Amino acid sequence: YDAQSAARIDAALRAAGIIPMDLSCSVDRFGRMTAEIRLDAEGGERVNRAILMRELSRACGRDFDVPCVTEIAGGKLLTISEKAALCVDFGAAQYACGDNRLCGDAYEYFADGKGRSVMILSDGMGQGGRAAVDGAMASGLMARLVKAGFGFDCALNIVNSAMLFKSGDESLATVDVACIDLFDGRAEFFKAGAPATILRRGGKVSCAEGASLPAGILKEVSFDHSSATLSRGDIVLMVSDGVVADGMDWIGVELEVWKNGTASQLAEHIADYARRRRQ
Repeated sequence: YDAQSAARIDAALRAAGIIPMDLSCSVDRFGRMTAEIRLDAEGGERVNRAILMRELSRACGRDFDVPCVTEIAGGKLLTISEKAALCVDFGAAQYACGDNRLCGDAYEYFADGKGRSVMILSDGMGQGGRAAVDGAMASGLMARLVKAGFGFDCALNIVNSAMLFKSGDESLATVDVACIDLFDGRAEFFKAGAPATILRRGGKVSCAEGASLPAGILKEVSFDHSSATLSRGDIVLMVSDGVVADGMDWIGVELEVWKNGTASQLAEHIADYARRRRQ
């Protein structure tokens, strides 16, 4: 913990009219600084993220990134870390099965305020409204727990318990997580019943896959874990089983030839191609 920097941050916030209920500042083993600021409900409504970034950067002599804001009892928790070397372009595309209005796949993506970007994809069992509820519950609860500081394995156990006791009927969902450290490019992949994640690194395609069970089946559940190191221009493609129902070879080909489009454009392209391939 860096008490001197915490004191400078506190003074800077108060000068800007932001009164923190609690504040801490720490520097990890790699020299990266992270500040956590707890505000009451009124102060949380008043805070301007741009002003917060500017004041912290000025007080500590470091460049800070956009803060992660988590709702807590009686206020908000702001977590803000140094600006990382890499950034992520997110994109998502989704099609419901058949004529269903609701889709069983649900996703979340966010920066955790500590220099990491997290993507969560969940696929609820079946089709339609019930599958949509299961998928949204699994991805949404997982995201809230990770934002609150829970580790991925612990968060999965809580999601699993929630799925088991949600109703008397069978209820399950896959949980697929990718966590990317934007300082050094290390990416970790956590899979519970999810299909492979396809990577394009340095122009070459590979996969991160696992063989674990979805949440909601057994009392004990665990992630299958793998990792890879990414650099500028690399692609991480997370998919649900609807995309890979007719095999995965075509996805690798599409990623290899993909040039200069945004993440949203790539997601739309893969989803549309997968839909056209289905019988």
